[in-house]
Amino acid sequence: MKRLCLIVAVGVALCSSVRAAGIPYAFSYAGSPAMWPVLSSRAGLTWVQDTDRFTKFVREWRSPDGKLVLRSTETAYKKFPVHEYLPELVCAGDQPSEIVDGFKSFTMTRPAKGAVLRALRGTVCSPKDFEPVTFTFDGVDGVSSLVATEGRSSAQWMPWMGVDFPEGDGLEVAVGWSGAWRADASFTNGTFSLSAGMVKTHFRLLPGETIRQPSVLVFTRAADVTPQAMQTLIHRFMLDEKCPRDAQGRLIKPILPITAGGGNKTPAMMRKIIDWSMANKMPFDCFWVDAGWNGPAHMPDLISNCGNVWWKFVGDWRFNPTVHPDGNLAKVADAAHAVGMRMLLWVEPERCVCEPPPPLFKEHRDWLLPARDGQIRNKRQLNVNLGNPAAREWVTETISALVRANKLDIYRQDFNMNTLPLWQGNDAPDRQGITEAKYIAGLYQFWDTLRERFPHLIIENCASGGRRLDFEAVSRSHSYCRTDYAIGHRNGPLQVLDVQNVTLNTLAYQPFQGSETTPALFFDDYGFFSSVCAGSVFTPSDWNAGIVKNDFTPEQTAWFRKVFTAADRVRPFFEGDFYPLTDLRAADSQGERAWCAYQMHRPDLDAGFVLCFRRLDAPSHLFSATLGGIDPSARYTVETYGAATEEVDGRALANFAADLKSPRSFKLVFYSRVK
Repeated sequence: MKRLCLIVAVGVALCSSVRAAGIPYAFSYAGSPAMWPVLSSRAGLTWVQDTDRFTKFVREWRSPDGKLVLRSTETAYKKFPVHEYLPELVCAGDQPSEIVDGFKSFTMTRPAKGAVLRALRGTVCSPKDFEPVTFTFDGVDGVSSLVATEGRSSAQWMPWMGVDFPEGDGLEVAVGWSGAWRADASFTNGTFSLSAGMVKTHFRLLPGETIRQPSVLVFTRAADVTPQAMQTLIHRFMLDEKCPRDAQGRLIKPILPITAGGGNKTPAMMRKIIDWSMANKMPFDCFWVDAGWNGPAHMPDLISNCGNVWWKFVGDWRFNPTVHPDGNLAKVADAAHAVGMRMLLWVEPERCVCEPPPPLFKEHRDWLLPARDGQIRNKRQLNVNLGNPAAREWVTETISALVRANKLDIYRQDFNMNTLPLWQGNDAPDRQGITEAKYIAGLYQFWDTLRERFPHLIIENCASGGRRLDFEAVSRSHSYCRTDYAIGHRNGPLQVLDVQNVTLNTLAYQPFQGSETTPALFFDDYGFFSSVCAGSVFTPSDWNAGIVKNDFTPEQTAWFRKVFTAADRVRPFFEGDFYPLTDLRAADSQGERAWCAYQMHRPDLDAGFVLCFRRLDAPSHLFSATLGGIDPSARYTVETYGAATEEVDGRALANFAADLKSPRSFKLVFYSRVK
């Protein structure tokens, strides 16, 4: 309990005068700052759950007019310096509430000589995806803002940020919101302030209405813990407390899939891919069917992976009878399951293309945004409104039926549109933010219902490649396409550099992520291992249209088997501890002149791996780093990829060194303690 009190006290100490009055959030109600007394006794605490991992409790406050209740569900984690906040607003009376304005789920002020705000760009399919950005407040008044201008949480900015103070201590703050959000930092008259919440809130609630606001994780960092060391702690926290688990409470492990587009691959072609994988002893454990399988009868082209018209029929989730006459992929799933593979299917249930109009558009126009035909500006960009209970129920039952009929183990949810203008355009002047708030709550309800119905199910979260990577989404899903910039061979060297940086910069926040390997060319080990992560995706048609349209050569097949066997071998270590061995900002800002390196270590196995890259223009051929988790008094077996195995003492292993004579080269080392 002493630990709990310390964390709560730290959280209160960081906050503004509003929070110091008892409410851990900042907003105005009826034109005045909300500073209300708690509702119940025991300092307003209603205990919910107390375990060996955390204590969760609820606090409530009522507005003076009795119309609005603020409910705060808070979790104090006992093994981590972390406090979590989830605010909800409830209209308690039989009359609408007054206006709630500018709700901030996180707000803090601190007298300071200065501060540094660390942020990460999100992904907009560019070589700058997930680039570290630093805002320095060095005693001069200034303001900086991070604004997500899409309805997807990690499009412009990753919803994680760090604050470092001259005294050496700091914070890490994460926004749990799969829609649009903003954070504002300022330094004024010797005081640093930071706040975060939805982009715009100005609404009254209707009788009986409850509205969720963004949740927040707040990590406190002591002065003797560096920001780089916090990456290790955050990664462990996410594994222990946020990554999806099955009905028995076990971590749902990442996948190693082989894929086929759904639009121009018949079931016979798909089974040929499975047969090729088995005949050549490939380690793939999942068969992935991507976009294009749905819609009315039509025949796509046979060039691209998914067919040239896959996007035309989004919103019509019937199988295209020309390509899939059975009306499902149950036989393909049976073939995959027979050889130990799991089955994945792509769907994009939140979007509807209305030309040609699918049954959804004809029969349930009231479920779609924009709400009126005259407001439609892009017929590819209609949004199925998950804030509408009937629409959400239809989506839930549609996906549940697909899971059952196709015997799915993984459901892949894509989301290829910016919904924020549609949400904002649907709001009345006194209800700004309501459509989005209901939508995001509906999204979580949909995902949570799927997880309850199918506890084994992995939800794979794409969103145009990595545009929904907030911790609420990560707690419900894996993401195996972190950026669409890595797909294809548009600019190979920049793509390879980008995926190295993405892994180093985001692994703490989403431990079970994956990367398509397409930046690599045949026999390019450096490019391949730059992409390797917890789940490495193999799409044959990206490799010169292999298997279905032409055969891979024996040499190409042997290379695939070699590198994917190594990719399979690294997977279990992503359940361990992450140690970045190079500075995140340097690896990104120095580009090809920098080294990039990290370590994954399993304390329970006394084993792990180290992966380091000497980039093209790195001036030195030498690299050294201190590894984490190594017992200097023990002996370790050390196996270097492509080289011999040796036995070394722990002290030598901990003082890791690499000597790579050639630019654009890498070293992958597996190690395990000698029993």
